[in-house]
Amino acid sequence: MATSKKTEDTANKSLEERGVKALESIASSLGEMNDWFYDLDADLWQERFEWYLNEFYQIAKAKTVGTTNRPTRESERIQEKSEGEDTNS
Repeated sequence: MATSKKTEDTANKSLEERGVKALESIASSLGEMNDWFYDLDADLWQERFEWYLNEFYQIAKAKTVGTTNRPTRESERIQEKSEGEDTNS
């Protein structure tokens, strides 16, 4: 009986230690994400974010209301391919 009790106590302590380590790891990850968000250059990303939101809106509108006002594929700019660049991109 005493051996079983010690084994159970050891298992509980091991489980608690693993839980504490997991919580510390999660807290560390959240802290790193927080730092990344605060270091983000909002002015640089604002225009890009607005473009993605507009694209999402246009696609969603096309699926629910009708057609979009996006330019056709023919009006896309043709970029010159550099040597060694994949032509399927």
